[in-house]
Amino acid sequence: MSKETKETHPEGREVVDRRAFLKMKTTTGTIHGIFASLMTKAIMFISTGTFLFSLLLTMASTAHSEGRFLYIQSNNILEGQNSIIAYERPPDGKLKPLPGSPFLTGGTGMNNNTHGKLGPQDNDTPIVLSTDGKRLFTVNIHSNTIAAFDIMPDGSLRHVKGSPFPSMGVGPVSLSISDDILLVANRNGDYHQLEELRGKASGNYASFQINDDGSLTFLSKIDVKDGHKPIQVLVSSRDNKIVFGDDFEVDADFDGNDSRSWLAGNEPRVQGQLHVFLLDDKGHIAETDTVKMPETIEGYKYLGMDGVPSLPLGIWDHPKKDLLYVGFVTRNELGVYRYSSEGKLKFVTTVPNSGQDICWVLVNKAGTRLYTVNNLPRNEANDVAATVSIYDISGDKAEEPVEIGRLQLPLPGGWFVNNRMVKQPNSTAFQMDLDPTENFLYVINQRINQTDENTSKEGNILHTLKVDESGMLEVVASRHLRQDGVPYHSRPQGVVTLDR
Repeated sequence: MSKETKETHPEGREVVDRRAFLKMKTTTGTIHGIFASLMTKAIMFISTGTFLFSLLLTMASTAHSEGRFLYIQSNNILEGQNSIIAYERPPDGKLKPLPGSPFLTGGTGMNNNTHGKLGPQDNDTPIVLSTDGKRLFTVNIHSNTIAAFDIMPDGSLRHVKGSPFPSMGVGPVSLSISDDILLVANRNGDYHQLEELRGKASGNYASFQINDDGSLTFLSKIDVKDGHKPIQVLVSSRDNKIVFGDDFEVDADFDGNDSRSWLAGNEPRVQGQLHVFLLDDKGHIAETDTVKMPETIEGYKYLGMDGVPSLPLGIWDHPKKDLLYVGFVTRNELGVYRYSSEGKLKFVTTVPNSGQDICWVLVNKAGTRLYTVNNLPRNEANDVAATVSIYDISGDKAEEPVEIGRLQLPLPGGWFVNNRMVKQPNSTAFQMDLDPTENFLYVINQRINQTDENTSKEGNILHTLKVDESGMLEVVASRHLRQDGVPYHSRPQGVVTLDR
């Protein structure tokens, strides 16, 4: 060591020069600083890596559900507050609310503030998508209008210019599409438009041109006679010039002068029928057939009641054969009709349904499985809730379906006595839809008792059912809809799914 860096202590010990010590101290501090800096960077790298990993997972999850949407209608009874509620559909089927939802429809839903009086909510397909999946149409029952939306790439909705449009009738409840023609069933069953219901108007089926910008132009309509009430309109999946209609009405005072049941119209009516229409090249509809339901079970008593006729409630067609399936609601049977290209119906048969009040019908794209929503529990089966039945309609079974399974839906809520003096759950099933992959079936439940005696605010629920390879069902999720913008005093309706 040089003299500059080392000295001898008077006692003979060697000491380090102060300048060297200071230099060493500085060097040591630098080493510690570099080490600390490296440690900080390492921690930042690990943290950043964790963040990036989480971000990549989130992005992967988002990408996986991107372009996969589901829409329902709130049927909000508050003035001008009806809306479409939108969700993302992740692969596990558990829905996620879409940012910006709900989307107001510009109208008002129908208030069925009764003990479950039949009629206003007994409809199917109140929401439909255009054939290219770029637009959504839905009904405003109390406002007598049809809302039309453009569907944005992120699934959000934007009204087309001029929306909503007059439905050209009272109480629109069901929609169906044939290329650029929109078909509408106007029920005229709104208890809060009594003058119209009691004779000022009639139910009708109407057609509209869907213009290039999504706006609607009225084309034609056919009034329904004898007070019948349309509940569903359906374009044939095999021939889009053929249109089916379904009328259903139960309006009677079941408890005399008591307030639980009451007559809405001028006289009691329990009736129903099927229609067939043909669309011409201009989109005008012409009726080609009207049929009443045949009596398939002589002397049958519906829930112990005499004199209840056979009625239709819910229709769907076979995608590969000229067959129409019909829910014979007051007979707990599934009906089969054959139809011709001339628009004529021919009754084939009925088969048993193990549920109570078979309502809505849906067929998969392959024409091998058929699903029915059975609105009430079956007493003989000790049911406690609404059910979904699965039928095999493959091959020759298309004309004589075989029920191969049945699922009870969860969360039926408490019980009450409805307007027909029948005990039923507070929450029961209505419309359904298969997603485009047919891996999931979505079923919407409504809070039925809308009177003040019902103190529960739950009952409006969207169920997600997993469909296995054989078409059997399993519940994987049940979502309460009040959290998503459905008021408890409204009964949500309709469900459609979209893959972009």
